[in-house]
Amino acid sequence: MATYFPMDFTTVTATITVLDITPVSNAGRLLALADVAILLDGVEIVVHGVQVRADADGTEVALPRYRAPNGEWRAAITLPEEVRGPMGDAVLAAGIEAGVLRERIWETVDDCAVGARSNSRR
Repeated sequence: MATYFPMDFTTVTATITVLDITPVSNAGRLLALADVAILLDGVEIVVHGVQVRADADGTEVALPRYRAPNGEWRAAITLPEEVRGPMGDAVLAAGIEAGVLRERIWETVDDCAVGARSNSRR
């Protein structure tokens, strides 16, 4: 059953704050877990377990997941890209500031990107 409320589709400012970022050891691609507060129109939502993962292609921020009874991994929360993108940027910046992550440095040589990939732990 769904409940619908009238909505005013005006622009709302979101404030994203990384409350905590914790490095994770010996967990494969998982580098860190973060807790993030999202303030939307005066309502704060705290998302725990935001994942920072890395592989050969780079570093990504993923929303928390859970294992369903059938064994399948599912999203624990769904956020629109307008919130998800800036949240990911904030988590990466907080990870760099906390020393959990290192900034990736790239330079372009003859239209080819080369540089030091620094997406791993310190």
